[in-house]
Amino acid sequence: MSSTNSIFLKANQPYNFKQLAKRCGDPREKIRLLAFAHMQDGKSPSEAAEAVKVSRNAVYVWVRKFKQNGLIGLKEKGGRGAKLKIPMSESEAFRNAVLELQKGRLGGRIKGQDVLDMMKSKFGVICTKRSAYNHLKRANLVWVSARSQHPNADPVKQEEFKKNF
Repeated sequence: MSSTNSIFLKANQPYNFKQLAKRCGDPREKIRLLAFAHMQDGKSPSEAAEAVKVSRNAVYVWVRKFKQNGLIGLKEKGGRGAKLKIPMSESEAFRNAVLELQKGRLGGRIKGQDVLDMMKSKFGVICTKRSAYNHLKRANLVWVSARSQHPNADPVKQEEFKKNF
């Protein structure tokens, strides 16, 4: 057993890593805890890495993070995925802008391209239609609505046509 490993074990006797791994819901964190359980059982970091099928360097990184922040250092950090084009702080302004755009239409509904143009002019954001639809969904503005009505449609003539058909 290496001296680094024995120092690590002495400092962390209060933790039962095997039990923590059983109760953990995050699979990545569970692997980290299992590696620590192997080291607690007397295995070297290299042997623990081999047991949980990760690189030796990964185990050393986990040990360093654990020494700095405790169990919190083993949790997965956020930051995966693309950042939002329109931040959450401006989501209400985006929602209001879309609703104003919809009110400006007499008979039809707005399309994805209309939202893209509005995002470019009001928020300075250039993105794809998919991103625009994702922002609409995030703002709870996905509509399933009745069929739109043409601005020049005459409801009286339409009702008359339905009666005489």
